[in-house]
Amino acid sequence: MMNYLLIKNGNVVADETIRKKDLLVKDNIIIDADFKGSIPENCKIIDAGGLYVSPGFVDIHLHGGGGFDFMDCTKEAFCGISKTHLFNGTTTAVPTAVSSEISSIIKLIHTFKECRELCPNFCGIHLEGPFISKNQKGAHKEYLLHSPTNEEIELLLTEGKDVIKRITAAPELDNMEYFAKKMTENGISLALGHSDATSDIALKAFKNGFSHVTHLYSATPSVRKINQVVKAGVVEAAYLDDNVTVELIADGKHAAIDALRLAVKIKGTDNVALVTDALRPAGTDVKESYLGEICPENRVIIEDGVAKLPDRSSFAGSIATGSMLLERGVNHYGFTIVDTVKMLTQTPARILGIDNIGKIANSFIADIVIFNKNFKVEKVILKGNIVK
Repeated sequence: MMNYLLIKNGNVVADETIRKKDLLVKDNIIIDADFKGSIPENCKIIDAGGLYVSPGFVDIHLHGGGGFDFMDCTKEAFCGISKTHLFNGTTTAVPTAVSSEISSIIKLIHTFKECRELCPNFCGIHLEGPFISKNQKGAHKEYLLHSPTNEEIELLLTEGKDVIKRITAAPELDNMEYFAKKMTENGISLALGHSDATSDIALKAFKNGFSHVTHLYSATPSVRKINQVVKAGVVEAAYLDDNVTVELIADGKHAAIDALRLAVKIKGTDNVALVTDALRPAGTDVKESYLGEICPENRVIIEDGVAKLPDRSSFAGSIATGSMLLERGVNHYGFTIVDTVKMLTQTPARILGIDNIGKIANSFIADIVIFNKNFKVEKVILKGNIVK
């Protein structure tokens, strides 16, 4: 039996415009993005009442939410994070691992496999470290950071086949060219991040398989003096290579207004994704939490709307959700609703290499969010099913 869903009277964000239209969904697919025909029998109807209707948000970098972290490696944690972000409009998310022992990463991979059906809004895994720079570690634990060994590369490829979606790494580390070759040969995307690379190293990395920059402006240095010689950095390299995409943490804390606007001006909305980099306190009101596993050394504080290390030496990640990024994109950074939605949906979907999500268009998966003028998410449709 076919299941139909009609969303009527919505201000639909699609094709670089916002227009009053009706959408018809059959099963999990949008079959008419500008419906004007007769309503099928037994069709569920949602009257959007003039609210905004957009594609579901796509978050390619988040660590947790709802009081859970992916490094908890439990079904309870995965389901809790899934629900927290889904209810805030994120219909596709890439679980992200903080730098950890390889054994913990393998455990994460196994948990992901066990939770695929329970968490249908999760898409692969993103490893943020441990192959990153100690000089740009941010909140990552320095003792865990190192160059990849051949044994680790083979283990990740064996255990993480069809699960690891991308890896953030520092290309200046030893053995990184071999690492890049093996990962890209196996369909794993590489992002440059938490790196102390100068622009020449970064540009070479882009030619050797790196295609993206993780949270631009956060642990991605710009122009600086090295031994009294002025060198450009990761930021400049990202701007110079037109094929490189970038992501920014758009919580209003990690990226300065003019810096984020400059990134969009140079790279364009087609190449800039907005991400949460959310930690376990996202979607909660706690004042203390943890980055990664719950233990004293991973403690963080929540202050001024952002997670920080207890000594305030570094941000530790955000407490954002997809709906918060939408609001911040428009009200804090000054982008239009159309451009903000694009950087939350279509662009990150393209970065993931998924060509049937991220747009309100015929034949696309029916991942849909309905939000009001204050950017509060009122309804969420995941693969044609009303989940909120």
